[in-house]
Amino acid sequence: MSSSTFIVNFVGQATPATIKNLASVTHENGGKWLVSKVNFIEDNVAAVIKVELPSENEQTVKDAFNNQQGLLVQISDTDPHRHDQETVFQLRLDANDRAGIVNEITQFLDGQDIRILDMDCHRVFIAGGGGIGSSLFTANMALKIPSAMQIEDVASELEALSEDTRVILES
Repeated sequence: MSSSTFIVNFVGQATPATIKNLASVTHENGGKWLVSKVNFIEDNVAAVIKVELPSENEQTVKDAFNNQQGLLVQISDTDPHRHDQETVFQLRLDANDRAGIVNEITQFLDGQDIRILDMDCHRVFIAGGGGIGSSLFTANMALKIPSAMQIEDVASELEALSEDTRVILES
């Protein structure tokens, strides 16, 4: 069975239910969102989603995106960019420490079907002037990602978890 890959960009008025409906249509047609970035500001949305699905269902899913009321949609066909499924990617994530940061990271990775082979986390207290201090969080991770996903996209999505998060690819 052949598969198709495309990137859909859209902006306009929508609700989380709209996004859930589009994800359901994709899933019902044997597809998956390889990478997705969806941002809401009030009742407006801006999104970029990389979709992979069986070729015979491609037009149905594209039509579902194109027929959404209130959205300006652009779709670009793309190659599936694959890597060896046995490739292990090493990366380091640095951020200001906060409650729930490990949960945020693992929830994101799990939601993208990314396997965590190893995750070593450290917190370092940094004393500041005037008695104000903070903590720096660092996680060194070894990951296996789906073959159609690019590690650079994973790094960008992790950096989007918070304004102060930085990801360094180590291999």
